[in-house]
Amino acid sequence: MIEVRSPWSGTVLGEVPVYDDAAVDRALRDLAAVPAEEGETFERGFGETMAKAATILSGRGLEVAILISKEQGKPLVESKEEVSLTVGLLEAFSRAGYRLGQQFQPLAAAARVGDRFGFTRQRPVGINAVVTPNTFPLLIPAKLLLASLAAANRVVLKPASATPFAARMLVDILTEAGMNPLAVAVITGPGATTGQAICRHPLVDHLSCQCSQETLGALRGAIGALPLRYTHGGSAVSLIAADADLDRAVAALVRQRFENAGQTAISSGTVFVEASVAEAFVERMAAAVRNLPVGDPLGAETRIGPLAERSRVTECLDRIGALNGSGARLVTGGAYLGSVVAPIVMTDVPPHHPALWKDRSHRELLGPFLSVSVVSGGFEDVGRWLDRRSQLVASLFSRDLDRATRLANTLPVFNVHLNGIPTWRDGVVSNAGSGARLGRRQVDERVSDVSTVQDIVFHPV
Repeated sequence: MIEVRSPWSGTVLGEVPVYDDAAVDRALRDLAAVPAEEGETFERGFGETMAKAATILSGRGLEVAILISKEQGKPLVESKEEVSLTVGLLEAFSRAGYRLGQQFQPLAAAARVGDRFGFTRQRPVGINAVVTPNTFPLLIPAKLLLASLAAANRVVLKPASATPFAARMLVDILTEAGMNPLAVAVITGPGATTGQAICRHPLVDHLSCQCSQETLGALRGAIGALPLRYTHGGSAVSLIAADADLDRAVAALVRQRFENAGQTAISSGTVFVEASVAEAFVERMAAAVRNLPVGDPLGAETRIGPLAERSRVTECLDRIGALNGSGARLVTGGAYLGSVVAPIVMTDVPPHHPALWKDRSHRELLGPFLSVSVVSGGFEDVGRWLDRRSQLVASLFSRDLDRATRLANTLPVFNVHLNGIPTWRDGVVSNAGSGARLGRRQVDERVSDVSTVQDIVFHPV
């Protein structure tokens, strides 16, 4: 068994079992024995189930939000928002439920040779393995699970070991709303053992995950030729030009970088600022960060709670030490108690310091840490430091939109935000076929990711 403890108090919230290879095998064989559900009847029932689940979750919103704050550590105000977004996701799937059944499309013109005719339809992939992190323990499982269920797949869900209870509650609510309880197996255990056993299992047809680049590398080594849809993290960068609206830039960075105590994919952890405004920018940033209330995630005023994993505290402290040794200066933060770290701002960080960069790849840090590098010769060199395989997003603050647009063209990233910063809700999504893209993804697109396509062709008799 794994003890799940509150990162704030250390209190044991409960236990979950560790699935070994044999237990994983039994669970997947049970899933494989469940008949696949397709057709109009399923689609109508699915929409009704999603609508009912949205109502149940909305009614239990505070209970679920408290659970998220207890097991993950994020402030209650953010947990409530995560619940609200999940309710909205359920409602979106309920409205699309029947429309998803209209999957038949005419056969592509190039395939209609002679008198042949036919159609193309979407079908389930079979058993989809869903692996989720501890950063958003309700919303991320919901995004991946609901799309899989809408496509009539059976699902094995492995939530993060630190935050399994929110995912379990989601499945319980869906079951209460009418979902077939045999269609989803929740499997718990470490990624290095349980996760690997799932990926290697011959009955798994597809893998969907949202994870760190390190976890993604481990999964790739286990899945072989298994189809994969994934989202990985990668700390974003922000560029502050001399003519930028500093108040706007500071407000955006404080809101986005320190949300979830910095445990947010594509969070903007590194800032490049032009020398003429660097001092003013750092002063405003430090003042804003010092005003963030730190402490008990269930406190009404708290904005920085504990980190979900104690190892992240060590990573923050180690980075302070590594940067201090190269002349960087700690402006504010760095004190810690248990898993809570006072938000950190460091300035005068060498622009391409090895503690922040590995070759051209930025090292993501899941913690309340912001590094500021002063740039005196413009931003033209920044593009050479970025790697589109890992650095997905950049933000640029400037009143000169012509210059900003020219600079955007020099950055080898998928998305550039001018005078704003993306959040985790924008959902950078990567897959083998289409690379990465940014934006709110529609229900149909999510379902297509976990569907397969079948052509049915009629030849003249």
